[in-house]
Amino acid sequence: MNMPKSAQVLQLNTGALLRREQGRAVFAVSGAGDLVAKVPTGADVSARKRRVRPLVHTQFPVTLHRALVREVSHEMEVRMRSFGTAFVSPLATTYGMTHTDMGLGLLMQRVGPKAGGLGLTLDEFIARDMLDTAALKALNDFARSVFALGVVVPKADCRSIVWGQEDGICRPFIVDGFGDPSVIKLRAWLPFLRRYELHRGMERMAGEIGLHWSRRKKMFLRSRPGAHL
Repeated sequence: MNMPKSAQVLQLNTGALLRREQGRAVFAVSGAGDLVAKVPTGADVSARKRRVRPLVHTQFPVTLHRALVREVSHEMEVRMRSFGTAFVSPLATTYGMTHTDMGLGLLMQRVGPKAGGLGLTLDEFIARDMLDTAALKALNDFARSVFALGVVVPKADCRSIVWGQEDGICRPFIVDGFGDPSVIKLRAWLPFLRRYELHRGMERMAGEIGLHWSRRKKMFLRSRPGAHL
């Protein structure tokens, strides 16, 4: 009997590995549109299995993949908030969980050029001197949408923001680390705390890429001596 399409196991070990870092691996998904599968790396999952009784994983399998489940939930919330507004979701679109030969994985929009592969991370984009006037505007549109749509990114950094094309427009997307990991989701519930965390993250990224972050304007400014923020 053939396995139902929804239950088929994606074979990632023989697929195209696009990126492996920070406890996760990203693979191209063939025959499923322009998607990628993000899975926790084997070492990360195995380490957590040794620290927790197998019964816990049997009864609560989400414990091994709570970060992926959190990202699915938060991405859907932000996408719904963006409907009917002038703001576009800054998060890469998620398409739910799927079985792979490396464990459960998250199907996501591939963020990158039309030719294939993944786009440049924000720090790579800056290092190649590609931040022209149009790109800086796209980066600031992205930043404003993060604040306007209530995005939670506790540890925002330049590696989790990737440049890709959508509808012919090149813009940045957050591809990892979004959603509130706390049991008591204070960042999601309290706008002041969420904005405070976002400002800190934006300032940290600005320092890494040689820009200034203006809290008042909620935008990145080019470095210049004596600039008033």
